[in-house]
Amino acid sequence: MRLYTATITSNNEIRAGVHLIEMHVPALASAVQPGQYCMVRCCHALASDPLLRRPFFVHSVRPALGLCTLLVHVQGRGTSWLGGQREGGTLDILGPLGHGWEVRPTVRNLLLVSESSMISSITLLAQSAIEQELAVTLVAHFSNAAEVYPPALLPPEVEYHIITADGSLGEQGEVQGALGDYLVWADAACCSVSRETAVVLYATFERMRGRNFAQALVLRPLVCASGVCLSCSFETLSGMKVICRDGPVFDLREVARSVTI
Repeated sequence: MRLYTATITSNNEIRAGVHLIEMHVPALASAVQPGQYCMVRCCHALASDPLLRRPFFVHSVRPALGLCTLLVHVQGRGTSWLGGQREGGTLDILGPLGHGWEVRPTVRNLLLVSESSMISSITLLAQSAIEQELAVTLVAHFSNAAEVYPPALLPPEVEYHIITADGSLGEQGEVQGALGDYLVWADAACCSVSRETAVVLYATFERMRGRNFAQALVLRPLVCASGVCLSCSFETLSGMKVICRDGPVFDLREVARSVTI
């Protein structure tokens, strides 16, 4: 973990309230692993409001150029300030932090599962897996067509299966309805979904209950990013964990089996 000063090279609003911010920060671009996050100071250098940093997953990297991107959904004061920053501005970033996704060397077919804005935690994994010549399928669920993550932001080699709750784009339904055939094909599954959905997937599919097969993301507000404040602690199968330090990625069995189904 290090403190970086990143220079913004572009800020593109890919849809209303969602910005893709590209930054030049070579050391972070070389160090970050898929599923790790950064804490970004979301105010001017001489200001102190908002006081607390905001967590963001690194969306993609181009290490040869020293570039990283963040996918920012504008929701409050901190993200509003960040979304308004322009080319040439600087950001104060602490990272990389946390325990990210782990893909076993024997994996050849990788299934990614995502819901809504949580897709930002898994896009760097898709990029990394393609660079390692893995076959990658992403099954992603959104409320409607307006919320769908743009296919152009994914590596073209990724098979992208879109599901919307209202059927306005792609398949209509819930994410578990599309996973059956993909689970037979996959050597591993990485699930960037709510904890409630993770429990449903674990209960529904025997394949998801296999040892070292599935991982899941657990999200809560992160305050200190060091495990000191314990505000992000939660119960797992093997005991209490803190998301900011022990996660945010955990074995699915650790997450789901600690919950009464």
